[in-house]
Amino acid sequence: MNKQHLPRLSMNGQASWQSDVTELPIHLPTIDIPSMDKDSYKINLEVNQLIWDGGAIKRQKEVESVLLLLNLGAVEVEQHILRSKVNQAYFNILLANETEKLLKIAMEEIGARLSRVRAGIENGAVLPANGAVLDAELIKTEQSLAELVHNRAAAIYQLGELTGLDLGPDLILTEPVYDDLPVINTRLRPEFRLFVTQQQQLSAKQKMSKLDLVPKFSAFGLAGYGKPGLNMLSNKFDTYAMVGARFSWNLWDWNQHKKQRDILGLQSQIIETQKETYEQNLRILLSNIKQDVLRLETLIAADHRIVSLRKSVAESSAAQLDQGLITSSDYLTEQNAHTQAQLNMQLHRIQLQLARVNYLTTMGYVK
Repeated sequence: MNKQHLPRLSMNGQASWQSDVTELPIHLPTIDIPSMDKDSYKINLEVNQLIWDGGAIKRQKEVESVLLLLNLGAVEVEQHILRSKVNQAYFNILLANETEKLLKIAMEEIGARLSRVRAGIENGAVLPANGAVLDAELIKTEQSLAELVHNRAAAIYQLGELTGLDLGPDLILTEPVYDDLPVINTRLRPEFRLFVTQQQQLSAKQKMSKLDLVPKFSAFGLAGYGKPGLNMLSNKFDTYAMVGARFSWNLWDWNQHKKQRDILGLQSQIIETQKETYEQNLRILLSNIKQDVLRLETLIAADHRIVSLRKSVAESSAAQLDQGLITSSDYLTEQNAHTQAQLNMQLHRIQLQLARVNYLTTMGYVK
């Protein structure tokens, strides 16, 4: 933009023919006054140098600088939205990993119990149907594991696409832990900074619009060759030169400046209203996430007690099955309840960390 203060060099050329030319209204017999040719030719080199524009170039630089910040701010907003998607994919993988561990533990328990039941079947102490029930449950658990593998692969692929990283199926992720949540602060979001930048752009435009009615000064120099030159009564090709100064001043713009100022003022009010509404909605959203964190903390506290009780009942059922006091179906009912209680606790634990991360991400924290 500073280059607008540098001299501007331009070359112009023209060839023309006209139907009439200027003639003197008198004829003197003793003086030969030549008549002008109807064709003319010229080529010239012109230099223009801006002297003073009232600060228009400076204001234009400010507008363009703010426009660049707006574009960068829009990119930052998109990146922030992307972070939420990355969080979801990341924790889906963590949840799949924890679920896989619990299902494999459940399969080992059922498999061990099936071995004992088969021994009892061979001895005639246990009905064959009990073994079939356990076999069916093993197959069902294997199905769940196979489905889990595909879901995890899809989540890994999604995470790789979102981050641009080449992630393999053996990806190992660490679980982030956030214990303390900061107080609600809506000024960290890139959207808020974007609103501020938009208002700065309008302010820069308002300052620039005031310069439409400011006089402007410039200097120029002209050198050329043509027919006629500066002597309009000569029909010969000749060189010519001219230097001077220009002055321009838009004295009246039919209130266009006032209308533009009113429009920019209205746009500024709209942005201020949008900013206030956005902050209000963000405070509500953050408050809801925080309540979700508290809810999950309460559920996890109860999950520990439920898992402990379900484990005790499942162990008792396993012992009763070994003694032939209950059927395999009865045992599986308690064992599945224990497994489901463990899955619920792991689900709530992963959801809790995701909610905490979402709280920080939603607020605008970037780590």
